[in-house]
Amino acid sequence: MIHDFVDAWPKFSGNARRFLLSALLAGFAYSGLYFLLANLFLVRLGYDEGFIGIFIATGAASFALSSLPAGIAGRRFGPRKAMIGGYLVLMTGLILLSMVAVVPAVWRSAWLLSCCALREFGNSFYIVNANPFLMETTHQDERRFVFAARGAVVPLAGFLGALAGGVLPDWSATILNTGLSDPVTFLVPLLIGGLVLLPGWFALLMTKKESVLSPGRELPQTVSEVTSSFPMEEAQTPTEPGTGTSSRETQAPAPTNSLPGDPGTFPAKPILAMVGTGLLFIASMSVSGSFFNLYMDQALGVATSRIGTVLAMGQLLAAPAGLMLAPLSARLGYDRTFILSALGVAAGALLMGLSGHWLLASAGTVMITALSAIAFPAITVYQQELVHPEWRPIMSGAYMMSVALGWSVMASGGGYFIAEVGYQQLFLLGAVLTGVGTILFGAYTRSVPAGSAHLTES
Repeated sequence: MIHDFVDAWPKFSGNARRFLLSALLAGFAYSGLYFLLANLFLVRLGYDEGFIGIFIATGAASFALSSLPAGIAGRRFGPRKAMIGGYLVLMTGLILLSMVAVVPAVWRSAWLLSCCALREFGNSFYIVNANPFLMETTHQDERRFVFAARGAVVPLAGFLGALAGGVLPDWSATILNTGLSDPVTFLVPLLIGGLVLLPGWFALLMTKKESVLSPGRELPQTVSEVTSSFPMEEAQTPTEPGTGTSSRETQAPAPTNSLPGDPGTFPAKPILAMVGTGLLFIASMSVSGSFFNLYMDQALGVATSRIGTVLAMGQLLAAPAGLMLAPLSARLGYDRTFILSALGVAAGALLMGLSGHWLLASAGTVMITALSAIAFPAITVYQQELVHPEWRPIMSGAYMMSVALGWSVMASGGGYFIAEVGYQQLFLLGAVLTGVGTILFGAYTRSVPAGSAHLTES
């Protein structure tokens, strides 16, 4: 598997490489460092689970409300421009949010919520338009490797970011002569996280508009031979000249440049199906990502450094898990790859809810982090290839809107849910909702024609 990526990497487009650099830095700063320290920072500022839930929900709601406009902007101005602008706003929001410790106390709540909304407004434009941008700038044979690489570099960078987040508060406290209960101690690591995104923004500025790949940029023969050996690739064998046979060995699929759907017809059914899936699937990831560090810190009394180590382990395992997308999707298809990994995500939340020990809870969140590195890119490519390229920004925006909306609902209600019944019951609820969403997705895929592009080759 690693050999395949080594062969494929030299043929990645310049756009793909620059995007992966931006994703790597975002993974370090946002998925790693920020996700570990943000809630702990708010606790040091004197906020409880109720406000923290509203804070998280504000960001998720901002992402949800911005996702469709982000898709529309990508369709109107091109995904590249919208993505670059979104990355800049994301960076600005993170930097401003970290400065709340020096804002007068009377303005802090409004500052936090405003910066959180600004951050996710930018993040939505970046994430929503990244998908159609990569679809435009990658060849079908290259695409599974690029998306798998994206699914690997983000958690790998998040691993490093979480490790850094576990030790930077101690260093900051030593340098500034403050304590670990002082919010200023957390200001410096969060500010560093925002500034780390600057090189990623410059990398995106260096990309260029590219809608098709040059014919000469094909994957190495070794990769083609490997991918063609998977059962799902058998349908790509050319039809025998002069025959009309439809046997598995000779049947020709639609030409590689054939496009799904009608550019003049709004794809309502696939968009609604993906919206429903995203709304429910995200529940386990939301409760884990929003409240795991608080659960460990407040309910179980686990040290920040240990919490950082646990989250780092999840990100570290997510890197090789993300690389499994290419062989799994080639063998199973993106639909079944998503279903299996999403059920694993639900199992991780179930483990968190059934145990009151930090070790088992940690194992559950690690499962969620690692398997979501397969589930997310799998459903991303699946939903993008359901529709004509003309509608891909809209599909991406609608799907990410549903994901953010689901995250917002779980986060906003989660803080109050915890106060009433506890953390473990919230984790169990997340497991159930993710399971239901996965089942609904499976039911929808049964109605999709077996010869569709997304079931065979990306």
